[in-house]
Parts: sequence; C-alpha cells; structure tokens
Amino acid sequence: MKKGFCALSDLFDRQYTCNICGNAFVSKQVKTSALRIKLRERDFHTYYSSESPIYYGVICCPNCGYSKFEKDFKAQISGTDMGLVKQLISSNWRYQNYCDQRDTNTAIRVHLIALANYKVLKASAYTLGKLYLRLAWFYRELESNAEELKYLKWALEAFVQGYETEKRDENDEKELEIIYLLGELNRRMGNYQEAIKWFSNTVNHEFAYKNRMIKSYAKDQWTLCTEAYKIEKMKNNSQGA
Repeated sequence: MKKGFCALSDLFDRQYTCNICGNAFVSKQVKTSALRIKLRERDFHTYYSSESPIYYGVICCPNCGYSKFEKDFKAQISGTDMGLVKQLISSNWRYQNYCDQRDTNTAIRVHLIALANYKVLKASAYTLGKLYLRLAWFYRELESNAEELKYLKWALEAFVQGYETEKRDENDEKELEIIYLLGELNRRMGNYQEAIKWFSNTVNHEFAYKNRMIKSYAKDQWTLCTEAYKIEKMKNNSQGA
C-alpha cells in the first residue's frame, strides 16, 4: 500500500553540513515520540501509522548530490573519495531538494541517489544489500511486484556476497540477523530449499539464545518453507507423471 504524507508535526529539522561541497542545510527527521508501528513483516519491513523513519534514513545534499545513510553522511571522507563524488556525481547534478517531507516515491528517488554514491565509492556488499532491501520494501508499498522482486533478488545476492567474502566479527549478534534474512529473502524468491537451510542455521546459531525474536521468526518461517516445498514437489511430480 502506497504511503502518503502524515502530519508535519511528526517531523523536525536537523542541521547537516556536506563534507563534499561544504553546504549547510536542514533535512527532516522523524520524532522518536511520534513513531507508531502498525505492522512488522518478517523481512524487517515495518509499516507505520505515523511518518516512516525509513524514508528519512538517507541524507541528500541538495547542492551537490552527495547522499548516504545519516551516519555515513556525517563521517569524514577521504580526499580520494571526495574527488570521485565530485567527478562522477556532483558534475552531473542539478539542484534538487529532498530535505522536506517524503512519501514513498520520494524515498525511492533518494535511495537510488544514495545507491549511485555508494557504488562510486565501492561500498561493501552489505551496504548495497541494505539499500536494495529498502528499495524492495518501497516498491512493495506501491504494489509494484516486478520491481520488488528485482530488488529483493539484488539484496539477496549482495548479502550472500557480503556473508561469504567480507570480514565480519564472529561474535557479532548482527550475524544472526543476516543469516535469518538470507533465509527470508530466499523464501520470498521461492528458493525453498535454500531458505530451509538458512533458517536451520539461524535456529542452531550460537547466538540464537540471545535473540529470541529472530529464533522464533526462523522457526515459523522454516515451517512455512517446509510446507511450501512439499507442495511444490507434489506439483512437479504430478506434472511429470
């Protein structure tokens, strides 16, 4: 379901300074006190009856197009990376202001701009996966199934690449969420055997006891996948008979 605008009173202005062009500007953020969760889906997509903070997670400089997740936007940037952004992003940019109230379509545009920035800077697969997943959520809200599946596929590929090739802290509980998410994204793509494997890995993970919600999700989704896989096999067998 497409999300439109909620009350402006849910928002406040936060000051930012762009590390690329030095532009000082304000961009809207959602007040913590205003957050009202309506529904949380099993791939962590959350619907809000209030303004969605997910729409505002990316900060975009209206002057030069530098765009990143808020924490990354505030961080210092190397001279080399600054040059890449100026050459490949800012040189093609025309002033665009995405700092005000956002709806689903605006959130998509801002996240696509951030995706371009992160690709230029050769960001980690996990970071790209996070952006792809958010874009899939937004297209789900618009009921654009083809676009949702496209970005879910790219999110899955990015998270698998990150899990297999990028250094991570073996003691980090975040790993449990990634393993679970690999199961859920495979399930949504209809890859039931792969999903069952990742859900089993989640339940049996050494940190599963520390996150009962994720463990419970994994058990529930494992059951769904097992049933779906059985039905799929029966259909395939009947068609081949």
